[in-house]
Amino acid sequence: MRESGSCTGNGGVRTGSRLRHGEREGRDRGPLHRAAAGLLAAVAALALAAPAAAAPDGADDPDVLRPQGVDAQGLPLQPDGLAGPSRGLGRPITRMQILARAAIWADAAVGYSQLKFRKGWRTDCSGYVSMAWELGRNHWTGDLHQVGERVDFADMRPGDMLLYHNRARPKDGSHVVLFERWVGEPGGDFVMYEQTPPSVKHRTWSDSGYSRKRYKSYRYRNVIEDEAVWYPVAGDWDGDGRVTAGTAVPEGDAWRWRLSDDPRGATTDADFLFGDVRKLPIVGDWDGDGRWTPGTVDLTGEHHDWYLANSLRGGEPDVRLGYGDVEKAPVVGDWDGNGTFTPGVVDAEGDVRDWYLANSLAGGDHDVHVGFGDVDKVPVVGDWNGDRVSTPGVVDGDGEHRDWELTNSLDEPATDTEVSFGDVAQLPVTGDWDGDGFVTPGVADPAPGHEWRLSNALASGIADTVFAYAGAPMVPGGPAGPSPSPAAAPSVVPLPLPTASISPAVPSPTPSAPAAIPGAAIPTTPVSAPPGSATPGGDAGPLPGSTPEPSASPAAEFAPPPGVPPLDQPTVLH
Repeated sequence: MRESGSCTGNGGVRTGSRLRHGEREGRDRGPLHRAAAGLLAAVAALALAAPAAAAPDGADDPDVLRPQGVDAQGLPLQPDGLAGPSRGLGRPITRMQILARAAIWADAAVGYSQLKFRKGWRTDCSGYVSMAWELGRNHWTGDLHQVGERVDFADMRPGDMLLYHNRARPKDGSHVVLFERWVGEPGGDFVMYEQTPPSVKHRTWSDSGYSRKRYKSYRYRNVIEDEAVWYPVAGDWDGDGRVTAGTAVPEGDAWRWRLSDDPRGATTDADFLFGDVRKLPIVGDWDGDGRWTPGTVDLTGEHHDWYLANSLRGGEPDVRLGYGDVEKAPVVGDWDGNGTFTPGVVDAEGDVRDWYLANSLAGGDHDVHVGFGDVDKVPVVGDWNGDRVSTPGVVDGDGEHRDWELTNSLDEPATDTEVSFGDVAQLPVTGDWDGDGFVTPGVADPAPGHEWRLSNALASGIADTVFAYAGAPMVPGGPAGPSPSPAAAPSVVPLPLPTASISPAVPSPTPSAPAAIPGAAIPTTPVSAPPGSATPGGDAGPLPGSTPEPSASPAAEFAPPPGVPPLDQPTVLH
């Protein structure tokens, strides 16, 4: 197995031993950071580091070198040892997830270097922002502005950046920091994260001594606000053997799940609140009763924390466990064919994706390790040959159509089936749509209208079923009863977890597009599209020869905030 593992200054050095879990030093860190740390099961509370001396870092002093990881042509260095152009936008990501990712490096006191990498991310200031924003590749201060849009300084929100690119000395005179929160009124002092020697700092702007006039404020173009979130999920909600559509959208502090038992999404048959909105929604049959139910996965801390429910209702989870390196993508499947779904994580380092799969809900080490799929492709899971065992697949995002490569083996996997299905701007989903025992491809359109296109065969071509479903609310008194009040949002305060240790043999990957679960759309982050727009990069109509059948209920719209452009890269939920 593989093991894994532009800025200088001299102030604010942390001394002494690292904080133990639950300890704090210095100032109160504010509700945003406390919420982020609460998400991340094992992230310690990290306080603002007090300056070691009265003199500031002198970050804007032209005599202070701030080298960045670029070559002579200004191309950012990548973990393969070669310099290459950045790939533009990554997957959509929430502000809380940006802060949570930033806190991981702060808690670990990741040291500064323009030539070293941590799990695929360059450990200088621009590599740190690339990691926190989960961009397609490492950027540098000379091109980070390309994935952002200018905002007024006083309008900055959590996860935005302040960028200073010194054109006279671009490689060693530039800097970038992440904004966390205002100390007082907007436009004044603020708390930030930054990677600068000797290691990541979490402190106020006033402690740094930087000059505000040199910096420009930017907002990541794929940052997602709550009102823009739309997660397609798919599962066998009623146990009839057919996978059908569903959605999860945020409502207050909880996810609202709206699920349809109709193969064409003509009804909403379950409508309930479950799970902390700052965790990612997943679905699976956790107890083997034939009915798929919800869960959430925490994506921060030292390992993934999983919160699973065995019924379609709100309240506390029935199962809690810790499993998988937090910087690997979570997946679920029935890896041993016993009828229950269990966790897995997928690595994205090197040339081939490594899959680490567990056959129980006990946490601990993995039971199966296989290598399958190009790291530049998105993982999916399904029972492609009807033998009741879930196996890997990957989906390409280049060209005009999505190309699927699937394997039927967990022993020595090789590509058994290749299929071209769906537009690249649509989100891959998988499921047994007709109840014949075989999992087949589908896509869900993130554009307004939220059209689903499903295939009943592992063959390239047009969709067998096309319909619109965005999770329209149920009529009160419908099949599942009245919709619960937003005030009924469940509390998901972590309780003591089952003992679970992550195998030291599990490598640490480059963060990548998260993987899919069987029957669920693979984006693990929110997806948005501008109101009234066609799917980015795709057509606005149905596939040739198909007849879309709209849902009996009007599709709910989740508009992005003003100024958010179409996605450069269609991304996947899980």
